[in-house]
Amino acid sequence: MKVLHLIRSLKKAGAEKICIDICTELNKRKDIQVLLVSMSPENDFEKLTKKIPFTIINSKVFPSISGKSVIETMEYEKILDDFKPDIVHSHLFWSELLAKQCLRDNITYVSHCHDNMREFDNFKLDSVFSKMKLTALYEKRWILKRMKKCKNHFITISKDTTDYFNNVLPREMRNIYFLPNAINVKTYLKPENYKKKNKTLKLMNIGRFAKYKNQQFLIDVAKELDNRNVKFKMYLAGKGTELNNVKLKAKKLNTQSVLFLGNIDNVENYLWESDIYLHSATYEPFGLVLIEAMAAGLPVLTTNGTGNVDVMEKDKNGYILPENVHEFCNKIDELSKNKTLYSRLSKYCIEYSKKFDIMNYTDRLVYFYNQILNERT
Repeated sequence: MKVLHLIRSLKKAGAEKICIDICTELNKRKDIQVLLVSMSPENDFEKLTKKIPFTIINSKVFPSISGKSVIETMEYEKILDDFKPDIVHSHLFWSELLAKQCLRDNITYVSHCHDNMREFDNFKLDSVFSKMKLTALYEKRWILKRMKKCKNHFITISKDTTDYFNNVLPREMRNIYFLPNAINVKTYLKPENYKKKNKTLKLMNIGRFAKYKNQQFLIDVAKELDNRNVKFKMYLAGKGTELNNVKLKAKKLNTQSVLFLGNIDNVENYLWESDIYLHSATYEPFGLVLIEAMAAGLPVLTTNGTGNVDVMEKDKNGYILPENVHEFCNKIDELSKNKTLYSRLSKYCIEYSKKFDIMNYTDRLVYFYNQILNERT
């Protein structure tokens, strides 16, 4: 079996990380040939991509309602001719456009729905007054026509994402396979007898700085902890368009205990040094980083981002809390003082995370691949 994974870029984010993890695991299977293809030279995972078959192409497709479509597919089509994949597994919307522009009768197509792709939103009357929404409607009709032609398959990652695509896809196109995300659990398990470098309470958050990630709220939490004279450090890792705004808020509120790490490698080392994982996103399609934190033994305090509720079990691996500074701080205080409670949650987190190991995930994915290939025969 030959499987081509197609993605827009390899910037440091959840969809890109699991794409690489999938390709890494598939590459270990003797009966599978895998090729990862990126549409951009941007690569925050250079060490990992050196270990798998990987190439970069200069191909893109942008259908336009004005008739000024951009269609550059030569390099991608050469990859198809040379590699001859049985399956093209595409990640994120830009790669969907390229994959569906270059349909081949002998290829089975899979779309990985890492979130609720808003390009598939149902038509609303106000769309006629918005150029952006009209463009999205045109793109949706364009791509659905091609997906129907190739009998496209969809992988969804959470109940929320599954519900979304069941709602926006025509009934005859709902070829949906539910497969929650996964991590390489071994990477995040603490070594035996690991000891923190110091006993200061450490709070961790990892993610792209975007408005919906809502790190601004975590600065409010930090300020309240300062007001309560709690000794702690809050580490915020990642980059993005909202980073400067969050830094400015931290400076304005004079929260000396907040440290900005930028993009980090060896995430597990930072998790091992931390005590509690904080997650503040207003929308989270799954929450891969929550599983990583749990594997490292960190209880999770999170807001309800819809998709992430699938991985939370109250009083077992953490808590879903309202976006309320005092409730977050109260729970941080409880976990830091109640060692019995903390230990119970930490141990459960580790065991719970093993349900999401990449090896088991890949077994299910390969089963799915074989199933959809057999449908063609």
